[in-house]
Amino acid sequence: MELNTAYDVVHANKRRETQATALQENTAYNINQRSLTQTDNEYSTVENTGYIEHNTTEDTKSTDSVLENKSSTKRIKQELEKNEYGKKQFAILVIVAFVLSLLVAVSALVYTNIELKNQMISTNKQLQSMNEQLNNQSSQFSNSILALSSNISEQNKYTLRNLNDIQSILEELEPLYLGTINNPASSCSDIPQDRPSGEYWIATDSTSSPVRVYCDMNRTSCSCNTAGGWMRVANLDMTNPNQNCPAGLRLVIREELPLRTCGRMEGSYCNISITYSTYGVKYSKVCGRIIAYQNGSPDAFAQYFNNRNLSIDDGYVDGVSLTHGRLPRQHIWTFAGALHEDSSMDLAVCPCTISDRPEIGVVPPFIRQDYFCETGSRQLFNDTFYFEDPLWDGQGCGGNSTCCEFNNPPWFCKQLSQPTTDDIELRLCFNQDIDDEDIPIEIAEIYIR
Repeated sequence: MELNTAYDVVHANKRRETQATALQENTAYNINQRSLTQTDNEYSTVENTGYIEHNTTEDTKSTDSVLENKSSTKRIKQELEKNEYGKKQFAILVIVAFVLSLLVAVSALVYTNIELKNQMISTNKQLQSMNEQLNNQSSQFSNSILALSSNISEQNKYTLRNLNDIQSILEELEPLYLGTINNPASSCSDIPQDRPSGEYWIATDSTSSPVRVYCDMNRTSCSCNTAGGWMRVANLDMTNPNQNCPAGLRLVIREELPLRTCGRMEGSYCNISITYSTYGVKYSKVCGRIIAYQNGSPDAFAQYFNNRNLSIDDGYVDGVSLTHGRLPRQHIWTFAGALHEDSSMDLAVCPCTISDRPEIGVVPPFIRQDYFCETGSRQLFNDTFYFEDPLWDGQGCGGNSTCCEFNNPPWFCKQLSQPTTDDIELRLCFNQDIDDEDIPIEIAEIYIR
């Protein structure tokens, strides 16, 4: 704003100088015009004088005319003298006016220059003050930045120390957090056994992303090992009304009990299987239980008694076959359902039935002693659904059987000959239609370790 003021002052001074110059030029022009007018008047007067003298010469005869002409000539000379004096006074006045206007213009210019100089000095002082303020603020800002940088540096050092401490703590606590989606375990057995049972995340070479599984950290019911870290691969519990039968099995409901089970389909004998994934986890032990019910007339191992060429891939039993792998299948456990406990009638009884017939104790060599066998009808077979005595629960075997003591049902535990990552296969095998025999399943739990 100060610079604009200085510019306006200079511009006003120039306008005043221009006006003074124009005034001077107009004054000189008027003087010249007046001089020319006076000169013309004098010339005209001279001509008139000559004319009068001429007339006087010619009219010498009239004395009054001569005197009058002389008087006129005298007046004219006086007028001329007055005009000459007036011209000198006018010229002096013009010169004085010009000098005065020049003095006024110079005074105004000097005054303007003084004002401009004062304004410039004031502006310079203001600019200097602003520069000093800016320098002070810049210095304060720099000091603030330095202080902030120092504080940030100290905070970073403190944060880094905290991060290092946190990292050390996390490294110490890492085993406790093993099994999360961001830190999956390779198996349930890798998770510390003091952790509670529940769902954990695992990842193996065969899984593209972590999967959530149930880990039993205290499976004391498995007789082959009381340690935890068992991964559950099968959990069929039809006592839960929200559960459904696996694909390949049909829902069997006894509303009068009430009872919900899963039985085989019509026309299936030993060709329908349910596969349970192990997600690539390597294991060497299998533990579990299966609870089912006798329906009709299952024959236990009678098929094998009649045909010793049957293999594990065939229908060697009326019941459930649990295996892993293919070509050939590797046996894990067999659950056989017998017709009754009267060995005197036929061979459709359990090998653990008390009898003096040597063929009663014959079992397929590929299952060895890894089986449970039980009947629900005991000696009261009447071709119906036996719901009062579940199979393979280790109870109600009767006085003519040792099956409840054999391998301590309901939980089995199998030590494999070598570790594997095979999925586990469950098959319901029978040699007759479902109208004649069936063993619908209520519970199936399988764990690996």
